[in-house]
Amino acid sequence: MDTHTDNNLLSQTPISKNTIVTQVMARIKELIASGRYKPGDRLPTEQELATLFGVGRSSIREAIKVFQHLGVVESKAAKGTFVQDRANISLEAITWALLLGNDDIRDVYELREAIESISFRRVAGRLKRQEPAGAETVQRLRAVVATMYEAAAADDREQMAEADYMFHQVIIEGGDNLLFHDVYHTLQAFMKDVIIQTYENMESMIAVAEDHADIVDVLETKSVEESVTRHWQHFRRTRRLLGLPKKQNDE
Repeated sequence: MDTHTDNNLLSQTPISKNTIVTQVMARIKELIASGRYKPGDRLPTEQELATLFGVGRSSIREAIKVFQHLGVVESKAAKGTFVQDRANISLEAITWALLLGNDDIRDVYELREAIESISFRRVAGRLKRQEPAGAETVQRLRAVVATMYEAAAADDREQMAEADYMFHQVIIEGGDNLLFHDVYHTLQAFMKDVIIQTYENMESMIAVAEDHADIVDVLETKSVEESVTRHWQHFRRTRRLLGLPKKQNDE
């Protein structure tokens, strides 16, 4: 990378003194987001960044420590600080961002709906094209449904909640999008309580197992569009059980 270009890029605007570390972090984030530094690339040294940003090395050091904790960068003795790939990003940090945010349960549930709907359509498409991955996903879903019937018979809400969560995780895994899987995993803290909440007004949890079994039946025997519609009906049912209000543009 051209040094002159780096200097222009890194020293565009002097950093004020009131939020130095925060602004240093923003500058470094811009460098990575812009593609100037990609996973595996070495960042400039603390002294180089301090000179270019016009701040002290201690501020650079604190910013780097935060990024290290988040898994964004890794510092190697005598070698420098390197940008990490997404697999190293701390899921714990993402989880806390959700827990401490102002998002209500409706927004969190919509996020789950969005990623699962895309995944389910992919699973349905693969099954109709007779791809092995589609059949494997259905087999796994059948196994989870069997566990649901066992939990219903034992009136075990904890086991049912775990199976319910796993059912939808299998769908997302079948969609073959690692980012979707990571996001859904971070939602687990929310989803378990939400799932159990949907059972509160049910006389018997057998309806939960039957509902999920029917989704798999339709997936195996009907068209992609019919399968997607049945899957969406499950979401609408769950919304009603949770008492989640519709947004203005919802159908």
